[in-house]
Amino acid sequence: MKRAQELPIDINNMTVSHPVVPGKVLVLVIDGVQGKAKVAEAVEHGFTIIETAKGKTARIKYEESELF
Repeated sequence: MKRAQELPIDINNMTVSHPVVPGKVLVLVIDGVQGKAKVAEAVEHGFTIIETAKGKTARIKYEESELF
């Protein structure tokens, strides 16, 4: 299952729109090189890392941990 969902880009004015979701931390990744936009939910405890390669978004990595 993919955690990141593609967002539509309004081609007329090159914008992306996404609502604020109460109780969630969301990460919007807008890649103007590839012409793509994605939204992903950040992990509750840990890291959500946007990895790039050659000036483009390559992957989103999730490193989760649990509080002790």
